[in-house]
Amino acid sequence: MYSVGLRYCGGCNPEIDRPGLIDHLKEGIEGRGIIIEFITDKETKTDLLLLVNGCKHACLEQKYLTKGQNLPIISVRGEMVGDNYIKEKDIPEFLIGKIIGERDGIHGLTC
Repeated sequence: MYSVGLRYCGGCNPEIDRPGLIDHLKEGIEGRGIIIEFITDKETKTDLLLLVNGCKHACLEQKYLTKGQNLPIISVRGEMVGDNYIKEKDIPEFLIGKIIGERDGIHGLTC
């Protein structure tokens, strides 16, 4: 089963509803009949890491992008996903495409 590690920032300056975003993401994936496991345990190995930063400061990137990990990382930074501005309501659909792309071996879509 494909697994996505979830990491949330501390939420000191959220521009988006981080938990709501993930709820909509999970609903969208399940609605397509796709099974993806979302894991918050930091010790469990996953296939992809999703950093959910509430704002553009992206505190989590400092911790996870400098570790030299060999796993794909997608970073949400407020209404930014990687270098793309995405309205908050559209972020779940955008992430679904990126996650499915990584799962199916279409690389180069992350961060």
